Amino acid sequence: MTVTMGVAIGIGLLALVFIYIGCLLWKKEKITLLHSYHYDKVSPSDKKVFCKISGRGVIFIGIGLLVTAIIIDITDSAISFIAFALGFAVGLASLIYAGVKYNRQ
Repeated sequence: MTVTMGVAIGIGLLALVFIYIGCLLWKKEKITLLHSYHYDKVSPSDKKVFCKISGRGVIFIGIGLLVTAIIIDITDSAISFIAFALGFAVGLASLIYAGVKYNRQ
């Protein structure tokens, strides 16, 4: 096994963790996976939509990591950083949007 393959496997496993946590947040509404100050002002009526948007944001980060791992394994190129950056930017924007919109009183 080459070093690059090991890196790709490590990033891929991390990606699966992010995707799993995102699914728990979105589908099971496990809002407590986030730190309490991220959801302490979310009203009970907005909890479902907050979890949906936040969960999808975490999943986007995981997908960006997964695509990065695949590109690293195939090409051994730093171009894979673009996939990570896009996934992270979309995921972070989604998390910020959910926090700004629903974590207010």
